[in-house]
Amino acid sequence: MSADTRRREHWTMGADAVRPLECGGESLDLPMGRLHAVGGDGLLVGRSVCLAPVTLLDPAVWCWPEDRDDAGDPLCWICLALTA
Repeated sequence: MSADTRRREHWTMGADAVRPLECGGESLDLPMGRLHAVGGDGLLVGRSVCLAPVTLLDPAVWCWPEDRDDAGDPLCWICLALTA
């Protein structure tokens, strides 16, 4: 995969870990630790673009920021560099 292809991909997110949280009768997964970009084969094997093992987050709720100015903490700085 070329660097140009990487920049055009849509990334979902994974977290170092998740903690279940009950909120108004709904069960939500609260990410813990760093947030990572996940795409391609990482979706199948649970690995981020920096190759860290991750728990995948719901793509309907979470997505990797396309603009670095919108990037909040605690995003993985390696994933930020690899998806820039």
